[in-house]
Amino acid sequence: MSQNTLTLQLFFEDPIKLKIGQLVYQYMCADNTEQAQRWANKLGAPSLEALWDMEWFNQSASAAPSHLVLQFDTGTSGDLPLLQIETLFRHGLQAAVLEVFYDQVGETERMHFDRGQWVSRQAFTDANPQWRAEVEPAHQDGESHDGEAENRYACSKDPAKPLAVAKLRQQEEKRKREAREAAEAFVEMARAMGKSGKSPVQGLMAVLLLRAGFKGLVHAVVFTVVTVLLFKGFWLWMGVGLVLAVALPLYYMATEHKELRGDDGDDGPATVMAAQ
Repeated sequence: MSQNTLTLQLFFEDPIKLKIGQLVYQYMCADNTEQAQRWANKLGAPSLEALWDMEWFNQSASAAPSHLVLQFDTGTSGDLPLLQIETLFRHGLQAAVLEVFYDQVGETERMHFDRGQWVSRQAFTDANPQWRAEVEPAHQDGESHDGEAENRYACSKDPAKPLAVAKLRQQEEKRKREAREAAEAFVEMARAMGKSGKSPVQGLMAVLLLRAGFKGLVHAVVFTVVTVLLFKGFWLWMGVGLVLAVALPLYYMATEHKELRGDDGDDGPATVMAAQ
């Protein structure tokens, strides 16, 4: 069964917070929720659920002098531990590095967090040079040109700009909710078409064609507004815009239909892929 393997390196503000965090997670790994709750209370966390996901398995926790390392597995559709990271930042965490190995595709991804924000790899190392050797061991003893290690640590998923962990978590929840709603809508559409004797594939094609037509209409409207505002000849550009409002949706729909059907001649995508 495919799964995701996560490694979470947690750097706390002081040794006391580090020790308390260590006790929380080591007791959780030992299934001793009573003691884990006791130390979570001392950390100030609102609940164990804010620090631990019951869907995690194969979990382990170990402490180094400077940080705590938490390792666990999740299902391929499991959530990133953003709620846990967000909670820890409110209770003594200073920085964190999350590494996820996606077993299904054989790829690794790393995310860096500093003072409550998701940041780039470079921003993390600039802000925390004292922990670079812990986060990227290949940089010890001047081994910064180790090609294999560089490839491993260069798989960083970096934001365009620093983003609060709370905001990132909300975005991820919204994305998953929308994906779930879209899947449910497609299932309902397939059921409705099945009852009416129509093919769900044809229904999906109709939706895609309507989307392509709407895109063409939007482009025509944008073109008309821009040209009317920037150039002389109001009625000329309105006329051109009206023509485009008819032609562009038809063109986009025809193009989408050809791509879906794979009947666009010798130069189409299907033919090119076959030739390769």
